[in-house]
Amino acid sequence: MKIPATPPEFRQAFSKLYGQAEKKEQAGDRALLTTLFKVSTTDAKGRYLHWEELRYRDDPPPPLDIQSHWVVMRHARYIRSQLVSFLDKKRDAPFAFTPTDEIARALHEIDSQTRGGVRFPGAPPKDQEAERFLVKSLIEEPFNSSLLEGAATTRDQAVRLIRENKRPKTIGERMVLNNYRAIEFIKSQKEERLTTAIIHELHKIITEDTLEQKNKAGVFRDSSDNINVVDEINGEVLHAPPLANELPGRMQMICNFANDDGKTGAFIHPIIRAIILHFMLAYDHPYVDGNGRTARALFYWSVIKSGYWLLEYVSISRIINIAPTKYGMAFLYTETDGNDLTYFIHHQLAVLQKAINELNAFIIRKQAEVRSLNNALNSKRLKDKLNHRQLAVLHDAIRSPKTTYTIREHQTIHGVSYLTARNDLEGLADLGFLAKHKHGNKSLYRPAMGLSKKVGAGGSKS
Repeated sequence: MKIPATPPEFRQAFSKLYGQAEKKEQAGDRALLTTLFKVSTTDAKGRYLHWEELRYRDDPPPPLDIQSHWVVMRHARYIRSQLVSFLDKKRDAPFAFTPTDEIARALHEIDSQTRGGVRFPGAPPKDQEAERFLVKSLIEEPFNSSLLEGAATTRDQAVRLIRENKRPKTIGERMVLNNYRAIEFIKSQKEERLTTAIIHELHKIITEDTLEQKNKAGVFRDSSDNINVVDEINGEVLHAPPLANELPGRMQMICNFANDDGKTGAFIHPIIRAIILHFMLAYDHPYVDGNGRTARALFYWSVIKSGYWLLEYVSISRIINIAPTKYGMAFLYTETDGNDLTYFIHHQLAVLQKAINELNAFIIRKQAEVRSLNNALNSKRLKDKLNHRQLAVLHDAIRSPKTTYTIREHQTIHGVSYLTARNDLEGLADLGFLAKHKHGNKSLYRPAMGLSKKVGAGGSKS
């Protein structure tokens, strides 16, 4: 990754260009002046390009050349931009973003898919059924966020680690477990106002037993830490964060921004607010390590607090991992072009849309599995072997693979004798559908591994 080219200065250049246009108009040539008023914040294809990209991909409208087109476009962005309450590390330039059609379309799509509930074709599922569809995806963000920071582990290892509450054996496994606990922590704080103490605690959870200096968990870096964001290949400094002595004040600004309900100033859409929080914590880089994971967790806290409960189940880090360079460039584009957050907002909205689409595809696959299950349970092959009580147990066991069944509970639920209940569960165990375990004198029955395939319902690991 390399630092993008510094864009040409646009303010004085636009004034000079506008003066030329007025002189030409006085001479009867309105072409330049007309073009200046027509230029949008994007190129002809609707792309919000940084100078680094525009200078190679632009087809400027006549009579402008590429550089003058940039100047006019950048001016259009400037006059339409919305300021936010953050200054850069030099404390002399504010951050801002430009509302674009792309942002409006993305927010409309995200709002329509995430505020009302899970949208299944046909009737929506009951809450418990939706939870069964979605719960596996909870592991994706902790796993991928850790992977993005260099954790060495596999998805299967991550799943077992979290589902079985195993003790982590490696740093990679510890990072995954920490990220999972961080998500659980932010959910517990969704009704609270954000404070520096909460962010410190979040960082402490994320970095537990992963830092070389354990005393750096949950505390600001200091002037001796010499923290920069560098290119891993050539060692070039990509970002030098603000000075350590400024961090308390800058963190308070992050908290104030997070807690702003939009009633006292300009309204900022909750998704945009969460994305800006993500950017600013990463920009300030307040800790010696774990800043990216903390920033992404803060994004989730913000959207969950704002009522976007479904976003808890999507993984932005999974999409970022597919093209991590674009993630890094979105930060650099913002910093090198006058603190224009639009680049990062566009990137993160695209990430969110892809993540939501992945979740929808996952739900559709799970629906197909449920239909397959229902067909299998209603098949003559099983009905000839099993009674209706046993079929009910199978149906529940496939949907809830962690459920434990006892003879007494089965007896009570179905109103049968103890012997009949015992025969039901023993019969399922003999067929390999349930696994029998002993707890003292009590027999416990749990769904067998690969139960869907044993039943003949197919199923998948995803």
